[in-house]
Amino acid sequence: MHKRMNEKQIKLLCILGIIAGVIFQFIGITLGPGELRMVSGVCIAFAALAPLCINKLYCMSREKEFPEVVRQEEIELRDERNTQIRNRAKAKTSDFIRWIIIGLSYLNFLLKGPLWMTLALLGVFILIYLMDWRYMDKYQREM
Repeated sequence: MHKRMNEKQIKLLCILGIIAGVIFQFIGITLGPGELRMVSGVCIAFAALAPLCINKLYCMSREKEFPEVVRQEEIELRDERNTQIRNRAKAKTSDFIRWIIIGLSYLNFLLKGPLWMTLALLGVFILIYLMDWRYMDKYQREM
């Protein structure tokens, strides 16, 4: 049977995560750009564990200090109007990103960059349209 972790265990895990993140950051910086550049990059990527754990501790503290505010924010998050606003914002962002991708591929072509880069960007552009088409079809059938 699945046992849920209590608050003290989560806090301890977060503190250990912060310590591990700082250690990874130190290792990544000290290895530097030498022969172990790949290991250094992986360590710095794992260092992102520290801010994630700090954020979790902050959220736990905020939930304990302001339970009413947190509950109200959860209600607003699930509100139908706010959901529609978020979906519209995502759609506009998607449209904007499409134009950026096509612009980058055109710029790469004009600057005589590698052909694979231009083709990869065009492939991503086409993939976005195919995914949009697929999900529109799926949601039209569901509604």
